[in-house]
Amino acid sequence: MTNLGASLDRLRALSQKVAQGDYDVFEEIAELAADDAAGELHGLAEAFGMMVVRIEAREFHLSGVIDELTEARRRLEDARQRLEKENGSLKAQVSELRIHVDREKKEQEVEAIVESDYFKDLQRRARTMRARHSGE
Repeated sequence: MTNLGASLDRLRALSQKVAQGDYDVFEEIAELAADDAAGELHGLAEAFGMMVVRIEAREFHLSGVIDELTEARRRLEDARQRLEKENGSLKAQVSELRIHVDREKKEQEVEAIVESDYFKDLQRRARTMRARHSGE
């Protein structure tokens, strides 16, 4: 195999490592480019090395973004749980207030009925009827 063929095989093997997520190949690519400093492979190896650096930088950036999103999701979940708890507490308070308001309203309605002239007249008639029946 020629020197160029061996260098291409080496570059192919390095590209497979990069494809599998192994970005620690930059020095090997630099050596490959240096070995063929004036040859056809030099430019290709340098371009490939730059791609590896950019891919690694992008992966590092994306890893940071994923970490930030994971933390934001955790905070949102904590906030959701707090809100859910507060919502349950508020629902219970509203229910108690409704019961309290309903009782007060009922008492007001009963008082309005009891204080009405019609009710007072009924009470008078009922006393009169009781007095008649008890006297007989």
